[in-house]
Amino acid sequence: MLEAALVGNGIGAELPWLRAILCRIPMKPLQEAFKSSDYILSYGTKAVENAKRLGEASNLMAAVLAEAGKEKSSLDDLDVQTEATSLIFAGSGTTANTLTYLTWNVLRRPALHRALENEARALGNDFSDAELEQLPLLNATIQETLRLYCAVPGSLPRVSPPGGATIGGHYIPEGVTCSTQAYTLHRDIVAWSHPEE
Repeated sequence: MLEAALVGNGIGAELPWLRAILCRIPMKPLQEAFKSSDYILSYGTKAVENAKRLGEASNLMAAVLAEAGKEKSSLDDLDVQTEATSLIFAGSGTTANTLTYLTWNVLRRPALHRALENEARALGNDFSDAELEQLPLLNATIQETLRLYCAVPGSLPRVSPPGGATIGGHYIPEGVTCSTQAYTLHRDIVAWSHPEE
């Protein structure tokens, strides 16, 4: 279902006019692709219900629920359910793709592989997340994997806020949809001296 939703959402994000046409064609694969988000939203709803029931204060869903519970919060139940659904999407294929590319890149570079093992070995057996965050080579490897093999390479549309916004010295009027995408930005020779390495 996640894969079908990713196809449908990808088409909808990049070519909304095509999605508007295809979602009306009564063919099972198309209906699965474009209706799957509704099904996955039900998982988001269940995640919210579970988080409320368990009352765990240490997870991300608890932070969203706490914000929604504030007296003057702009988040309603549908916003919270949508956020939970987004977390389900964000934590599935994207994580798997990133870890696959990271493993492939490390294994094809034996010197890097050895250096990462040595860096991790220096931690000992009882290390914390905070200590892992301090390992320079490991973190550089993760950052470079995310740069070169971004899990979301397509456009990331956003609508400019009330009153508009100035981005890079250019004024964008209120309500205008702007997009950027990571693939090109992460290979820009102005920002990266060796963008393909």
